[in-house]
Amino acid sequence: MAPSLRVARVDISGYRLPTEELAGLDDLHRELQTLIRRHLPGVVASVFALPVPCADGKTVDWYSDLPGQPTRLTALPAARRAAMKAKLEERLDALRRLADALPTRVKGSESIAALLGAATRYPDDSHVYVIGDEPVLTLWGFVLVEERGHGRSSGPALASASAPEPPVRRRIRWGWAVAVLLILGAGLAGGGWLWLDRRETDSLAAELQAALDTTCAGPDRLGALALRIDRLDPQRKGYAELRERIATEQARCAAAESLDREVIAADWDCARLAEIRQGLAGSDGEPPTSGPDLDREPFTGIVARLDVRVGVCETSAQAAAELERRLGNCTELTDLGVAVGLPASEEASEDPPDQTPWRPVREQLARELARCAEADRLVVALDTALEAADGGCSAILQLDRESAGLDVARPPLAALRERLDTELARCARAQTYRQKLVDAQMDCAALRTLDRELTVEDAEREPLRAIRGRLDEALLRCGTLEKLEKAVGEGLKKP
Repeated sequence: MAPSLRVARVDISGYRLPTEELAGLDDLHRELQTLIRRHLPGVVASVFALPVPCADGKTVDWYSDLPGQPTRLTALPAARRAAMKAKLEERLDALRRLADALPTRVKGSESIAALLGAATRYPDDSHVYVIGDEPVLTLWGFVLVEERGHGRSSGPALASASAPEPPVRRRIRWGWAVAVLLILGAGLAGGGWLWLDRRETDSLAAELQAALDTTCAGPDRLGALALRIDRLDPQRKGYAELRERIATEQARCAAAESLDREVIAADWDCARLAEIRQGLAGSDGEPPTSGPDLDREPFTGIVARLDVRVGVCETSAQAAAELERRLGNCTELTDLGVAVGLPASEEASEDPPDQTPWRPVREQLARELARCAEADRLVVALDTALEAADGGCSAILQLDRESAGLDVARPPLAALRERLDTELARCARAQTYRQKLVDAQMDCAALRTLDRELTVEDAEREPLRAIRGRLDEALLRCGTLEKLEKAVGEGLKKP
């Protein structure tokens, strides 16, 4: 993917290019990126912004694929500016060491090594930017050409304080270096070289231990050590052993980083978390005999976080199964709510919502407890209505309307619905009997039929008891009337 963030647009007038033509900048950048990423971590390669020449031939746009917004180094506060400057020099030092080591490690790499070394020069700090927490260079490899007629030479100027010394001083420095080496060669005959080699090995071993103590955190000290050994003699026995230890630790750090990414990506996917945890264990559930050392950081911290999440998944799954078993039993549901720490009432909170597997369990449990509370309320209301003097039919009808939107197919509301339906039917029959009593008036035959119907009812409860009383009074009048009619009839028959 091509870099999409434009860092800056720079006028290159007055600068000598690192390539013969402006169009060659892109190819040079690509070659350097390939080279650096082959030998060093990719973050080191990001120090060089991608140059894209503009159509006017005088300006160049510089791009980066780092996330964030670019800030000029010189615009940063002093403390952060110093930290970013130090990080930049650390990156450039690693690149210079790579440029120095390449000709002895890769045949025919002298040309690209020289280009890499030249690319570590830059005019000044005004061409350094910071994106996120990484330094980025524009005008890398460019050299400011001083103008004539101002009391200065027309030769190229040094790009920065980190640029090489003038040639004369460099020759003198190399001359002294050669002389010192010759003196050492004469004085360290026999076992002297072995002493130096052992001392270098001990120094590298100490640096390796210091790198191991960082537990894969901070700068890539392991990569720098590996490069240093490669520059010395990677085939020498002591160095080869150190190089193998470094490679092992680098692989362990890479595995830890991969595991950390997997755990973060899994989030609260319990199946995936269990799969990751199972992958870290052997076939018998014990840690594998080979693979990354899980008893050392950063693995111990990552595995601890993983175990916490797996534990949450397991306990929430157990609670969900227990909730399913207790559905409809309000007493046991209340006990479960206490066990999982469900609050008695929902309180307003600014805390972020729970996104763990406990959330659906608690939400369902809260719904079930709300159903229990509603059932308790309706039962109390129904009992109160049944104790009313008129039998409570009006209140029962109101309860029927209130429960219309509830899920009454499951306990505990199912039992309440059954009671409510029974009482509604009783009230409906009472209304029917009341209407029949009104319609019968003094039709004694109809009243006796109604009497037979009421014998199967529980006439001791209202409102049937009131109807029963009125019916008995009507039947008594019918009996009295019939006796009177009989007496009158018998009196008429006498002479």
